[in-house]
Amino acid sequence: MQSLPIYLYQNNLAIILDLDPTIRGINQVMYQRDLKIQKGIKNNIRIQFKNSDQKLLNISQDQMFIFSIFDANTNRLVVEKAIIVLDNTTVMSPAFDQTATSNTLVFADTSNISQGQTVSGFGISANTIIGSISNDTVTLNNPTTYPILSNTSLTFCSYSLKGAGEVTFTESDTLDMTVGSYRYAIRAVDTDGTYLPTYTNTYYGAAGTLELLDNVFPVLQPSQAISVFQKSYNAETQLYEHKSRAVQSHPEYNGNTALHTIAYYFNNYHGTVTLQATLNNNPDYQDKFATLETRTYNGFTGIDYINFNGVYSYIQVMHVPAVAPGESQNDNPAYYGSVDQFLYRY
Repeated sequence: MQSLPIYLYQNNLAIILDLDPTIRGINQVMYQRDLKIQKGIKNNIRIQFKNSDQKLLNISQDQMFIFSIFDANTNRLVVEKAIIVLDNTTVMSPAFDQTATSNTLVFADTSNISQGQTVSGFGISANTIIGSISNDTVTLNNPTTYPILSNTSLTFCSYSLKGAGEVTFTESDTLDMTVGSYRYAIRAVDTDGTYLPTYTNTYYGAAGTLELLDNVFPVLQPSQAISVFQKSYNAETQLYEHKSRAVQSHPEYNGNTALHTIAYYFNNYHGTVTLQATLNNNPDYQDKFATLETRTYNGFTGIDYINFNGVYSYIQVMHVPAVAPGESQNDNPAYYGSVDQFLYRY
């Protein structure tokens, strides 16, 4: 039995938010990987903010970051979206002094913290997390190392969300974009409304490369347009017939329901239109087509369509104009109007 592994994981992008000259990172990011997104579907990109020492950096939910995509050649702005800050870091102080070391702390409000978050600060031992919360009383998995006073600031956060943000590009955001390479940049909004750069690596690279792909959905093929009809005289009916060329239906592509659509474009048309199909691989215009449907029109202007099912080799359209009043032949375009074209999609 064949096994096909499929991976579902976040599209993570590491961003250097600050370059502290006093810190020299051991693991410097020399190059940022190319960011790849798919056209026509929703793309969620997780942004991970770090400092130059490759440590996760707390970002406030009051901060704003902008993700911009530019044309790689003209630098023209294509799409710009706000990054949603996921980092839930909260700094709080206990409501009361601890009289002795304990694994419980009381706060005035615990609505911004949750079970499982990490806790850090003076008097908090390493690897401490919130075990439970009840009536503003927080129970830690480890006891404090010193009594915690009410003026002590403690930091709570979900480690998986520390320094994390997310930007979402919807289907419509990439609909009009051409498949290919783009440049992207992330800006931080300062407190005075101006912008600060962020960096894609520790060598002050402020822009990265984004590749837009289109290999999730099949490419929609254009409809076939036929506007030329061959005129012939039918001695049996004594009427003129106008037949299109045989249009290939590509049976090799038609599976399951084998749905086809054909649209007729009319201009004040009087007469009948017949849709025909064949299984023959070398059809002609005489007797190798079977009739699928015939419709009659009386001065119709506009578009009419037919959906039909079947695996056929070719189809063709035949229209037979109506005879004008007082005439014996159906050969008066001023009366019967026209079938301008038909569009066919298989």
